[in-house]
Amino acid sequence: VCTLPPINRYTLRELKIQNILQNPRLRHEVLFEPKLEFRPNSSGQLAEAKQRAAAQYWAAVDHGLRKNNSTAVSTLTMLLVELREILAEMAEDSPRPELSCHAPELRERLDEERLRQQIAHGVFDAEPAVRYLATVMRVFAQAAAAQREGAVVHDAAISRVLAYVQRGRVVRALRAAFDVLEAIKIDTANGSIEMYREYMRSTAVTFERSHFSLALQRSSLSLADTTEWWRRAVEGGCGSGDGTPSSAAAAASTFAAAAAASSSSGAGLDAIFAEAARELILDEGQGIPGLFRMDEGRIQGIRREAERLAIVGMMFLAFSQFLQLVASSRSAAAAAGAAAVAPVVGEFKNANGRVEYERLAAECLLIVPEGCAVKWTEPLIAASAATKPATTAAAAAAAPTAKERNVVLPGEVGFSHLVCELVLLAERVLGRIVTCAEVAMLERTLLRTARYECPLREVVEERVNGAVRLHTAALTELSGKVAGTECEAMPQSAKDMLRRSMLLFLAPSLSALSMRIHAVVSHHWMVYKAFYATALSSTSPLLAVASPSSSSSPSSSSSPPPPLQPFPSLSSL
Repeated sequence: VCTLPPINRYTLRELKIQNILQNPRLRHEVLFEPKLEFRPNSSGQLAEAKQRAAAQYWAAVDHGLRKNNSTAVSTLTMLLVELREILAEMAEDSPRPELSCHAPELRERLDEERLRQQIAHGVFDAEPAVRYLATVMRVFAQAAAAQREGAVVHDAAISRVLAYVQRGRVVRALRAAFDVLEAIKIDTANGSIEMYREYMRSTAVTFERSHFSLALQRSSLSLADTTEWWRRAVEGGCGSGDGTPSSAAAAASTFAAAAAASSSSGAGLDAIFAEAARELILDEGQGIPGLFRMDEGRIQGIRREAERLAIVGMMFLAFSQFLQLVASSRSAAAAAGAAAVAPVVGEFKNANGRVEYERLAAECLLIVPEGCAVKWTEPLIAASAATKPATTAAAAAAAPTAKERNVVLPGEVGFSHLVCELVLLAERVLGRIVTCAEVAMLERTLLRTARYECPLREVVEERVNGAVRLHTAALTELSGKVAGTECEAMPQSAKDMLRRSMLLFLAPSLSALSMRIHAVVSHHWMVYKAFYATALSSTSPLLAVASPSSSSSPSSSSSPPPPLQPFPSLSSL
């Protein structure tokens, strides 16, 4: 084995501040994620695969060094030099003289040829070399910890490196040293991000414009799907989407007028794009154009959150209906002469015995965590629950089995789990144990509501999406407002829409969601406005592609449409 270890100077170079400042995706994420930082990849399938590969690599190294041949000499030399170079590059990247001075000293004390000769002749002592490396590592760990609040000094990990080499476990000491260096490098990179965060945020638009212009010049960016999406927005803006030449001409006329309005008032073209982009983000049926590629994960997250809030709204209304059904059935039983049941004031009832639905709605919002979806097709156990004795706790009857839990993927809430949580909540509301028959009733109520053709579901989705559209449209009119989570910014018309459907408890979450949508749309427009503005010209390649006359007319030329023009300068806008 003479290959580089999984952690090496090349894999860690992406953490250099120069590479961070030139990374378009990272700089884009810094704009939207105020707490963005690097973290060790320690969970998930990819992390498990990397851990298995690392274990196999170091097992092969341990086996190879026992042979004490030329390959073993080369392998041990390479590992020591790699540790030296990682530390030397960290020293060279540091602007602090007390750190940068370690680079020449490292290369002098751990000279590659001298190390190779010592190892080949059997006179190399690993403990002094590793101890020196550990001393330098501790210096950089302390510097990284001082640069960023909350960073770990890694003293314990460095002490373990020394303990391994003192016990003669050289391979284990080297592996631990690489792990420590990765952690120190991550801390240093996070400190650099913190230091340059405001600079990266303030220059984000300019940087992304330059990056896009360079990509156009190199023809390394495909804009076909973005062009098609914008063409459909143009045709939709003029009331026709049939793709006819008159439609394209009308689109050009409509957007020419919008361009004139935009030049004079600064609002026409902006509003057209804002509406099209807002519908793109909210419509799960639309594919995400390539020019939105850096926001793809963010858009998917927004769509999941909108779906989650709609599900919570449906669940709350269905649960409220269930509570009313239970109350009416008990009242009917009492009127028919059944045994009198002493009234119980539940946890969510006031002194008059009325349910406080505002508090109940807040509890329902916690059942489906943010970023999760409900797996409605999960196997149910209502049939078996109905056969259980009435003395069995209904919550235990509704609990999913281990097999059922296994079919629920990460990021999903199984239907059985949802029913179980609502049963527990119902018992708190009613102040008594819910019967198995009532559990079955709750399951039927939820499943009936979850159907796509259910009027209640349609109403909830319409109210949720309508409130978001009203809020984002209002935010578009507020110049310079890109980020925030103020619920007070939601228009009164949106609040009234939610209130009429008993969904006002969703207003804070929907307001935050609207702000996220507005942030994506506003930043995208600031960066790519010049590109979309080229569609207003009658000679624009966008309109040439949008017009079908070149392909449908027998007398038309078969030559391809002209290439996209270079990114126009800002002064031309």
